[in-house]
Amino acid sequence: MHKLFLFVLLPAVLGACAAIQPESPESVVAERAQQRIDALMARDYEGAYAFTTPGYRTTEGVIKYTSRWAGAGNWVSASVIEVRCGDGELVQKCEALVEIIYDDPRFDPFPTTLGEDWLLIDGKWYLYQNIGE
Repeated sequence: MHKLFLFVLLPAVLGACAAIQPESPESVVAERAQQRIDALMARDYEGAYAFTTPGYRTTEGVIKYTSRWAGAGNWVSASVIEVRCGDGELVQKCEALVEIIYDDPRFDPFPTTLGEDWLLIDGKWYLYQNIGE
C-alpha cells in the first residue's frame, strides 16, 4: 500500500504543485486596473482611490481624486486592452492601456485610449498619479 502511494499519488501531488505558478505582473496589473475603472464607472471614487500609491494618498485626498475623475460618469464602457511591463525578473513598473467609450451629448459615443502607469510597491501594484493634476 505504501508503494502504491509513492508510485500513483505522489507524482500527481507533485505535478499539481508544479502547475501552480504565480500570476504574471501583466495579469495582476490588468485585474487591478480593471477593478479600478469598474469602481470609477460605478462612481465608487473611494474604492478607485484605494488603488493609488500610498504616497499619493498621503498628499492628495479622495475629494481631489474624485474631482479629477468626475468625467468617468460619461463613460459608456471601459476595459483594459493591454498591459506592458518592463523586461527582466524584477519588474517594478507596468503600463496599462485602457479603452474608454466616452459619451458626450454633442457627439456620438467615441473611443479613446488612456495609458496608466502602475508601480510595484511592497509587493502590491498601485496606480501612479501625478500630484496636483
